[in-house]
This record gives sequence, C-alpha cells and structure tokens, in this order.
Amino acid sequence: MADTKAQSGENQPDVDWLESQYNVRSYLTDHPKTFARWAEQSRYARFDLDGFWNQYFGESEAETVDVIPGKPGKPLLIFIHGGYWRSLDKYDFTFLAKPYVARGYSVALLNYGLIPRVTIEDSVRQTLRGIEWLYRQADRFGFDANQIVVCGHSAGGHLGVMSALAFWPLWASDLPQDLVKSVIAISGIYDLSPLVHTPFIQKDLKLNQKRTRMVSPALMPKPTIPVHLAFGTKETDAFKEQSAYLASHWGLNPPLQVNADHFSICDSIADPNSELFMLIQNQLLLPSH
Repeated sequence: MADTKAQSGENQPDVDWLESQYNVRSYLTDHPKTFARWAEQSRYARFDLDGFWNQYFGESEAETVDVIPGKPGKPLLIFIHGGYWRSLDKYDFTFLAKPYVARGYSVALLNYGLIPRVTIEDSVRQTLRGIEWLYRQADRFGFDANQIVVCGHSAGGHLGVMSALAFWPLWASDLPQDLVKSVIAISGIYDLSPLVHTPFIQKDLKLNQKRTRMVSPALMPKPTIPVHLAFGTKETDAFKEQSAYLASHWGLNPPLQVNADHFSICDSIADPNSELFMLIQNQLLLPSH
C-alpha cells in the first residue's frame, strides 16, 4: 500500500508522519479512562453472564478463550481484541458480549500471545488454533459449528482477516475450508509495511520485508469467504486508507464509516442501535450450509 504522505526527501520514510498516524495512544490521550471504563463494564458483565472462563486451547498460558453460550444451535461470534498485538486482554471486552448473548448468540472472546514475548506470526497461529478449538467444541458449548463469524478490532481486525485467509484443510485435514463463515474487521492494519518504519511499534514487531509480506492481508489474494470492513470517521488518514485499500484491492463493499475514533468505535460493537452492530448481526444471520 503506497502512501506518498509517508515519504519525505529522497523517498525516505517520514517517520514523524508515520508516528503521528499510527501511534493512536499518543493523540487519544484519554485512552486510560476508556480502558478503565471497558474493564469496569466487563467486570459487571461477567456477573451477569453464565460463561466458561479461561478455557485453554493451546500450548501456552496466553492461549485462552472465554465462551458465553447462547441458545442451542445458534451461531457463534468470536471477538479478537486489539492492542497492537502487544497489550490488552479478552477480559477488557466482556461487555461486548451482552447484547449478542441476549439475542441468543454464543460469544467467544479470544486471547493470543503478545509481542515481543511471541512473534506476530505466533499470534496468527495461536488465533487460528483458538478458532479450530472452538469449532471442535461446538457440541460442548451448544452453538452451530457451521455458523462461526469472526469479528476483530485493530490488531484483532488484522488477525480476523488472517483467519479468512487460512487454508483450513491444510491446518487439519478434517476441517472445512469455510470453517469461518464471515469476518468483520474494524479499524485494522492490513498492510504492515508502514510499521517497519514506525519506531514505537517496530521495536516490538521487529519486522523485515519478507516477514511483512507473510503477515499482510493486503498483499495477498482475496479469500473465498465474505469480509466486511469498518473504521471510525475520526481516525487518522492512515487507518482510513488501510481499510479503503483492502476494500479496493479485494473488491469488497466500501468500508462502513462509523462516527467514532479508534477506541470509541468499540462501543458501537455493543450498541444494538448502531449500524456496526447491525452489520455484525446480519453476518450471524447468514444461512448455515
């Protein structure tokens, strides 16, 4: 994804511009209050929800998932949290589950290993392992294994789109290629090339050109399952362009634009009156094959 604004003098990356565009917490300075509010809402939500908390699905302590069953035979919504692949936790987002569970859907909130303790490739593999584990646990939790929808925000949006690109029968021979029926990616980064020149995150990502190609959905062919994108109208130009470019490159519907910034858009995920909630619910209503 080329962006002339990211270049300065003799075609060198404009590091200051990249930092200003991608370092979200540097300009949304009230984010600690937002994170504290999410954590409090999620703490109360766990009192109200009858869930299976901290279910281990992988080889490391980080690979855990919370599952809140809905009505038997209804679809499963998997939510993947953001945090630039290096922070936050599924526990911060339990509040998102309440309106979906109230409508009968099962919800799973997925954790994955965080950089720099793991590589971003590890985070992708762990995400896929978690999705596979949930698919195989459908009878236990009561959801329809043929109706699994993935939704992710920010880094979770990237990981969600990577799940759309997974070749599941190669992952395990008994898995269907359409294991994931649809992905909703919110405010994600899909071409990681600019991050190579963005010091605040590159110090932990430690990407090079080859690795960037392997983990950038925007540099890969379009997947066979539906992918829907959304971003906030108050986000930086770089984040808007990430979604716009992927939509154009893959021939997707134009991204849904939400009146929100990079963090407040998460509140729309849990707002039954929002267009974003309706987009997610419409994917859950897709017929089972």
